[in-house]
Amino acid sequence: MVRPPQQSRSEQNLAKMVAACRTLAEERGNLDDISLQDVVSAAKTSIGAFYSRFKDKEAFLNYVLEVALAEAETVTRASIATDAVWQDASAHAIVAHIVHFYVTQFRQNRGLFRGSLRHYAVRDPETNPMRMANRRIIGLAVPWLAAQLTDRTAKAAEFESRAAMQFLVGTLSNVLLNDPGPLHLDDDAIETHLVRMMNRYLGVPEPTSKRAARRDL
Repeated sequence: MVRPPQQSRSEQNLAKMVAACRTLAEERGNLDDISLQDVVSAAKTSIGAFYSRFKDKEAFLNYVLEVALAEAETVTRASIATDAVWQDASAHAIVAHIVHFYVTQFRQNRGLFRGSLRHYAVRDPETNPMRMANRRIIGLAVPWLAAQLTDRTAKAAEFESRAAMQFLVGTLSNVLLNDPGPLHLDDDAIETHLVRMMNRYLGVPEPTSKRAARRDL
């Protein structure tokens, strides 16, 4: 648990430690390889500053991951509030939007997400903040996608939309953890293939021309 802040300097130290941990996670890709001394040294703070906010390393790692995931959730909410694709576009365009969001988040946070998947795999996976945040993001996106699947019941549309997003996240997690190929996270073509995977499962037709695809997006 995070203890309440005492002063602005405490807030500054917290921000420095979070930023330092995120940088170290991107460099190492393994949260268990990051020590408290690594964090405070990189942040130029102190062990005392750390324990004034967190009871232990586990609480700190949870907080760091929750900060990154809160950013992703904020991006999703802002997109739904402002991007016309959610209200006015086809199911294909919404799928492409969802895929682009997830690929971007996995690329931007690859070390932190990889480290989190490894860290919580040997603990209780249900406590992984990634799992809980992903459920919230899916809950935000699914109604908009399901609403475009008008050729089936509302219940089937919601279930299949959730399943398609589960397939997407599972595929990206496997790519991040194992990099099995032939597609890799930084490949330009990965979004195209992930969109195709989701569309084929959902029975969503591909645009009939590049012009139509550009119009949808």
